[in-house]
Amino acid sequence: QPKIIHRDIKAANILLDNNFEAKVADFGLAKFSLDTDTHVSTRVVGTFGYLDPEYALSGKLTEKSDVFSYGVVLIELITGRHPYDLAEPFMEEGLVQWARPLLTEALETRSFTLLVDPKLEKYDASEMTQMVACATTCVSSSARRRPKMSQVARVLGGNLSADGLLKEIGSVSDNRTFPGSSDYDSSPKSQYNQDVNKLRTPALVSQGDCSTESSSMFTSEQGLPPSTSSTADRK
Repeated sequence: QPKIIHRDIKAANILLDNNFEAKVADFGLAKFSLDTDTHVSTRVVGTFGYLDPEYALSGKLTEKSDVFSYGVVLIELITGRHPYDLAEPFMEEGLVQWARPLLTEALETRSFTLLVDPKLEKYDASEMTQMVACATTCVSSSARRRPKMSQVARVLGGNLSADGLLKEIGSVSDNRTFPGSSDYDSSPKSQYNQDVNKLRTPALVSQGDCSTESSSMFTSEQGLPPSTSSTADRK
């Protein structure tokens, strides 16, 4: 049974029906991957802000690329902020980089005041803990430290605790490898930030020059944004 890697998981591609059941939309960029495949080498596409930096820099796609994007969606839900909003001062570093230390602190202290969107007001603390744990692990710098979506589903479904998720990931992360990974686990934090900056700078310039969402799409093999949309890769 082949797996489907969506390649453009983002809030705009998750729709709700009348019963508030989520449906993933827009499979125009999706790729099939067999269980025997360690990765798929492909032209880099996706929406900046949701795009897995490892995939963007290497062009080697794995199931963990979608996991990163889903983590960004979770951070959006938790914080009420968009991945890149040039009107916000903190957005110079991006939502994920801004949120990471707050996510870690929230898991350690179980205090979510600095992280959670004030509009949520009264929320279930245990459910927020589960969401924060999933978001934190999904956007891990290194793909091999991200959970499987089946693990995320177990946590959000109440069948696995936040601490249980962290233990499961910690027990397997050192033995899992993904070809093409830049292995940020063993790299200094500055290396990750430098790599993200390689992607961010041209993308933000493109966003400033063009009002359409397509300006934030990547289609070049080096992860640089084109002047038009990535529809060519859909064909």
